[in-house]
This record gives sequence, C-alpha cells and structure tokens, in this order.
Amino acid sequence: MTDSVDELVEAWRTARPGIDPSHLHLFGRIPRIETQLRRRAEAWLAPLGLSWDMFDLMATLLRAPDHTMRPGELSRWCLLSTGAMTKRLDRLERAGFITRATDPADRRALLVRLTPEGLALAERAVPVHFAAAQAALAALSPEERRAMEALSRRLLTALEAESVPA
Repeated sequence: MTDSVDELVEAWRTARPGIDPSHLHLFGRIPRIETQLRRRAEAWLAPLGLSWDMFDLMATLLRAPDHTMRPGELSRWCLLSTGAMTKRLDRLERAGFITRATDPADRRALLVRLTPEGLALAERAVPVHFAAAQAALAALSPEERRAMEALSRRLLTALEAESVPA
C-alpha cells in the first residue's frame, strides 16, 4: 500500500540521492491527514449550517463553565491568532450564536458566551461531529488507534516542551 507521500519521498530519493527525505513520512502525512479530516468535518457540519471554524469555537465554549470564556483563552484552545479569533467571533456574533460583553470582574476584559441559539446548535452538532469523526477513523483497528495516540502524544509532548514562539 502506497500513498502520495511515498511518491514524494521516492521523488526526492531519485532527485537528490544524498539527502535523507524520511522525515517527509510524517511531515508530509500529518498535514495531509489533517486536510482530509477537515474536509470531511466541513461536509458533515454543513447540513447544520456550520463550518469547521464555527464549530471549533462553539464546541470550545460548550466545554467551558457557563459556556463563557475570554477571547484569549479561546485563541489558545483554538490555536488562533487574536486577529483570526476576532474574525471568527465577529462572524458568530452576526449569526446570533455568541455574545461579547465586558467582564464584570475586569472592565478591561471581554467575555464571550454562547447565546441560547448557539448553545442549542452546539448541542446538536457535537454528537454529529463525534459520530462522524469516529467513523472517519474506521480504517484503523482499536490497537492501531491506541498506538497512533501514544506515538503522537509522545511527539507532541516533546515538541511542546521545546516550544517555538508563534
């Protein structure tokens, strides 16, 4: 069984025989897997009127106490710059799914909260997303999934320990 990354690695081996392209097995596959999974998520969320970006933020708020967080916390959880977070918040606020209000404990800070409509939509979307995400991993046995989870955790832990500023 071969994939597009195997072809890429072989092309590098042919073009530059003195250079080891083996890192591409991960550097090439991880973003391709992410892209494929994101496309699928967009497809299963579309009938709910959601994009992945909207769902990601709403699901993050769904997990939070009182479905409320500061924009900076949301940025960290969603891995977004503050500018990108502002754009998402604007979009969700226009759609009526969130509100932004001054934090009563710190008037300099904002709080983002799911509206009742946003909460209801997030509650409907999460089971759809979780079921479809599980199905997307059906190509792997439970043992293979556990092995990938362990190895990816080990790699991410090491990379995060040597954090490079964004």
